[in-house]
Amino acid sequence: MYAETAVTPALSAIAPARHWARDRLAEAGVDDGRLDLLVLLVSELVTNAVAHADPPVTLRVHVDDERTRVEVTDGVREVPVVRDPSPTALGGRGVMFVDRLASSWGTSVEQGEAAKAVWFELRHDDVSEVGRFSER
Repeated sequence: MYAETAVTPALSAIAPARHWARDRLAEAGVDDGRLDLLVLLVSELVTNAVAHADPPVTLRVHVDDERTRVEVTDGVREVPVVRDPSPTALGGRGVMFVDRLASSWGTSVEQGEAAKAVWFELRHDDVSEVGRFSER
């Protein structure tokens, strides 16, 4: 299954993007344990794109037999960085969550209006890892 949607570059677009992704992933048969984790990570990527980047912003979801891949494209070439914020910091944890919870993640240069894609993958055989994270 492959689907994509345009995301309005505004903080108010985060919840609708999260709901859209949940619906697409559920339609693709992603189980509940992985679904919650994937939706959390989608929310982090979309939040970064609408808060720190320029349009156009696009959310892509691809589910196959081996893994689920999510990409968010935007119009800025600057790539996100994993941070280690203090416990009292109000933000800066999104990429850290993606780094620690996804099977893999990265960035790629895009062609056309979008400058880059930030992506993550969750392998289907990482189910035991997902369970380990959800028990924390």
